[in-house]
Amino acid sequence: MKDGEGLITFRLAWLIPLAAVATITLGVWGWLDHGAAVDDALYRALALFDINNDAYTHGVGIPTDLRFRIGRWTGAGVVFSSLLALAALLHENLATALARWTKQQVVVVGAHPLAGAAFELARRAGRSALWLGADAFSSARLSAIALEWPAGERARTLMAHAHRTDHVLIAETDDAAALAFARAARAAAPDAWITVLMGEVSLAEDAAATLNDARTRVLAAGAVAARALNLAHPPFLIARELGHARLHALIVGFGQTGQAIARDLIVNCRTTYLAPPRITVIDPMAEALEGALRVRAPELDACADCRFVAGEIGGRAVRPDPVAIARELADGGPITAAYVCLADDTTALSAAAMLRALLRSVDIAAPPIFIRLRAAGALGDAPGALTPFGDLYSVLTASEFLSSAPDAVARAFSEAYRATLPAAARDDPDNHSARPWERLDETYRQSTRDAVAHIPAKLASAGVDAARWRGGGRLPRLGPDERLFEGAAELERLAELEHERWMAQRRMDGWRSSDAAAKDEAARRHPSLAPFASLSDEVKAFDRVFVRETQDVVRDAAAKP
Repeated sequence: MKDGEGLITFRLAWLIPLAAVATITLGVWGWLDHGAAVDDALYRALALFDINNDAYTHGVGIPTDLRFRIGRWTGAGVVFSSLLALAALLHENLATALARWTKQQVVVVGAHPLAGAAFELARRAGRSALWLGADAFSSARLSAIALEWPAGERARTLMAHAHRTDHVLIAETDDAAALAFARAARAAAPDAWITVLMGEVSLAEDAAATLNDARTRVLAAGAVAARALNLAHPPFLIARELGHARLHALIVGFGQTGQAIARDLIVNCRTTYLAPPRITVIDPMAEALEGALRVRAPELDACADCRFVAGEIGGRAVRPDPVAIARELADGGPITAAYVCLADDTTALSAAAMLRALLRSVDIAAPPIFIRLRAAGALGDAPGALTPFGDLYSVLTASEFLSSAPDAVARAFSEAYRATLPAAARDDPDNHSARPWERLDETYRQSTRDAVAHIPAKLASAGVDAARWRGGGRLPRLGPDERLFEGAAELERLAELEHERWMAQRRMDGWRSSDAAAKDEAARRHPSLAPFASLSDEVKAFDRVFVRETQDVVRDAAAKP
């Protein structure tokens, strides 16, 4: 609620009783002047609210008395306004009762803008939808109801409304509240698909592992936006088209979206033909953000060449000076892509325009510039130097929150892996990584999603024509007779790439190398965080299996509609 809205609403609500008091006052005043007693004047004044009453159309001087004429109109206004208010109240109470006692296919929870967008998407998809936490009550039709939070415990309200729903989308401004709602929704609807969209990437990953529920998906909005962007505009293909030896990404603004983009570039965009990436970050809090990242990923330098510049690029300031920025950028080689990820759309647009001017002024070839815009259509449909990504609707679509089979590719990948195992290993209750998807620990489910996210980079490394799948916004597909590799040498090359991806993923999650014989889960140390050539053939076999699985999954996808 904006400043002043509550005051305006209060005054409008009191117009009806104020008009009623004015009507009675005018009536009593007029009848007293016409010689009526006080009690009789009050009784006759009440007739001003009766629209069909003819008491004020007869009698000497009565029809022309201005007080009566005004009172008749204010009285009629009170009657009509009261009827409208009663109808609105009955409608809201009816809608609230229906929302509680009838099944809603989709329940949206929260005050975040993503919640409003999710409610609209569900409505467009023809699903009956309820939104708890809306700014105000609305019900254009009884299959799409938006309710404010009622007084009392919100979790209990959610449980009362969500007990028979199919899908729950939770998007709160407070991540802790979102998790509490997720637990309440699961208790109310044991079979529902629950999607929780959070702000902090690392917190979302930890929360998913804590909940450990195959039908509850905890996602960071920035991570969803980053993955969708890199799937639609693969930076490793941009680097190849530009003739770059490595991927050099410039990230302006290192908030949650900027960090998610960096992670996705490091983990999911590795190829056989590019050196480890260079990532240059420009942010006013660069030093503190770098420190936090290095705490979470102590072996960051083994994954990528990351440089952090304390500064900003925007309409009101450019710092450090352009020469210093140009020197830092030139040190990393030609820029493959730039990503502007700032707190609001206006600031982001201003920064993107200034970035283009800055690069031009220091004679650096302008790369494609991707800009995070929450509002869809802010740049229009015309192609240009700026490419928007991450609007509310695209994030929700990529999250699959309305799907009854989310993570379909990751599930297929998991089943393909299980099929490669001997029956004894597949059915061993102590072999946690071999369990069916529904019973996998979230750690293994997330690892599988990461492996799937790397499929486009594997196809590019295998020489599959990018024109067949680039920008498709879905899983790349091979024909039934096509192969990712021909012979042992090509398989080994892709297996080494898979090992590099796995090491990057582990290191970005805080794992470190170890000389011990076995991994240490508590300390996050792993002996396989080592060059591929130094691994035993038994360990290398896991990477080869992943490559074969990738081939099987994308060929199987081609056979499906």
